[in-house]
Amino acid sequence: MADSTAGMDQATEVKNYDLTPKLIPNLDRHLVFPLLEFLDNNESFTHEEMVQAKYDLLKTTNMTDFVGSLYREIHNVDDVPEEFTKKREAILDDLKSLEEMSRKVLDLFDDADVVSNLRSDKAQNMKYLEENHGVCDR
Repeated sequence: MADSTAGMDQATEVKNYDLTPKLIPNLDRHLVFPLLEFLDNNESFTHEEMVQAKYDLLKTTNMTDFVGSLYREIHNVDDVPEEFTKKREAILDDLKSLEEMSRKVLDLFDDADVVSNLRSDKAQNMKYLEENHGVCDR
């Protein structure tokens, strides 16, 4: 029994000296997520606290499938709300639109002659693409 009390005291002490909550507001979420994963695996906080923290961190991102799985785990449900499905569809539509807009440039990079010319004259790459391939700088 003394061992379990000592373990709880150690976990409480780890939480008291943990700098992660002070660091998080100053970090990009791409840097925060691995910290949350570490804390979850390190068992400094409960798994439920970590799932909620991950959900709060990522709910405004385009990671709808992952956020949906976190939502299901938090609320102990099988299905996610319709808003996740709608957001996912909108994201996929945006992705398709961006792929279509960038298709011309991506196709140019498949052409060995174009890539060779770009490598040979790096200072004039944009001018070369504009004059010879109709690629314009936005």
